[in-house]
Amino acid sequence: MLVAGEVRTWDPQRMHPGPEAFFAQRTFVRTLTGYGTGAHQLDLIGDLATTTGTPADAGRTWSFTLRDGASWQDGAPVTCEDVRRGVARTFEPEGDLRGTNYATFLLEVPTRVTATGLEEPVYTGPADAAGRAAFERAVACSGRTITFHLRTPEPDFPRIVALPEFAPSPAPHSATGAATGSALGPDRVMSTGPYRFSGAWTPGSGGTLVRNEGWDPASDPIRAAHPDTVTVSTGLDEGQVIARLLNGQGDDARAVSWVAASPTLRNQATPALAARMTTPFTGNVDYLALNHRSGVMADPAVRAAFALATNRSTYLAAIGGEPAGEPTWSVLPPVVSDTGLTPPAGQSVDGDPVAARALLERSGRTLPVTVRVVHAESVLGDKAYAALAAGWERAGFDVRLSSLPAPDYYAAISAPAAAAAYDVFRGAWIPDLPSAAAVLPPLFDARTNIDSTGPGQDVGYFDDAAVQALTDRAGATLDTAARADLWLRADRAVRDAGGYVALAATRALHVHGPGVTHYEEHPVGGIVDLATVSVR
Repeated sequence: MLVAGEVRTWDPQRMHPGPEAFFAQRTFVRTLTGYGTGAHQLDLIGDLATTTGTPADAGRTWSFTLRDGASWQDGAPVTCEDVRRGVARTFEPEGDLRGTNYATFLLEVPTRVTATGLEEPVYTGPADAAGRAAFERAVACSGRTITFHLRTPEPDFPRIVALPEFAPSPAPHSATGAATGSALGPDRVMSTGPYRFSGAWTPGSGGTLVRNEGWDPASDPIRAAHPDTVTVSTGLDEGQVIARLLNGQGDDARAVSWVAASPTLRNQATPALAARMTTPFTGNVDYLALNHRSGVMADPAVRAAFALATNRSTYLAAIGGEPAGEPTWSVLPPVVSDTGLTPPAGQSVDGDPVAARALLERSGRTLPVTVRVVHAESVLGDKAYAALAAGWERAGFDVRLSSLPAPDYYAAISAPAAAAAYDVFRGAWIPDLPSAAAVLPPLFDARTNIDSTGPGQDVGYFDDAAVQALTDRAGATLDTAARADLWLRADRAVRDAGGYVALAATRALHVHGPGVTHYEEHPVGGIVDLATVSVR
């Protein structure tokens, strides 16, 4: 595995969903649930647990029973206490590294309101003896069964426990023979999967994973673990990684990477090289957030005309990917379509500037209508937004484009002053889990976003009671089909009210070595699936 830059940590409770986390979860980290392989990649299945969980109390309580045979690399069985210890670690005070924190706001543990008005758990992790009893009531162990008591119903909890933060954590005295190194985080890393670290992890160089003798294949319904050894090389730059994959010499013949190559490489590829190229969906959706507090976008007719005039073909030509939403649902994985962010049914990928201009004229506004659009600065982004602006101007808009440095972009647009400075914001979102619940409320629920400090992720200040009612109903509905229907209705309601304009479900171009004999990428992880990859 060739990695550009560094891996900050292999500590499950300190990892965010992304390439490193998915790599870890297919090699040495197991969680209660996980995602399948091959034709079942989008199926959630029991991993350490025998099933995907049993709900009670309308989804406020979830129970999971651990499989027989699941063990640590030293042969000790994975216990309910180990899983509970891992969850407890997510409550520790924030340091240099922190992963996702679903447990801290979902579990029914006592909370307090801080001086800044934020609600936070009183419990502060395994060292907190005073709060331990309350935590252990919320996360209860009975033999090999662990039961979670939540504050409110959560139908997606089986997907949430597939995140690394819900991985088990070994008892401190058992962490022997594990990899060490400053990049790994505060605890030594113990394996529950088919591989374990052999020796130390060296920042700037990497490390090696070998067969975990404590792993029982019969206890693992996901990982085939074909290669005997997985070597991770870090500290490379992106150009080095791509050059080594293209050359495919020596050990690089059996190399893979999550580094994306330039899309133009496909135009120059020989048939043999093209056979080693893949273009998986990244999980990211690009969209435009329309500012409901701006003088111009407060008008529903202007929002509708702007959406109608958006030529997504020109954007895709610069960025790459597929149009997000209904016109391409037949070719997108269900995980993408289920996350929402869809354009109006029947809307042309090329936009309709003539119809958009007619709509603007009927609104009674004087043309051209000035609109201020801001996006993150990049070579491809600058080109893409210039192309979009041409389409909007044909529809009767006077487009004022601005770009902000990418590292500062989201902090700038989520500041209160941005509401008066811009009418349209570029947005991008990769959900933590494949569910509309990880997209629509985080981006478009004013109740959890907007306060005196700014709009949070809801940068367009979208605030709609009807949408909130639908999301609340969806979030409390256990039946899968009924919940999916409610999320779809909520998504369409956000779109129809001008909450967003969908642009693209983006793709990456990956290359793998010629000695990789079974290569498939996983739509949830967005990278090669180490559970099934094989080499010759």
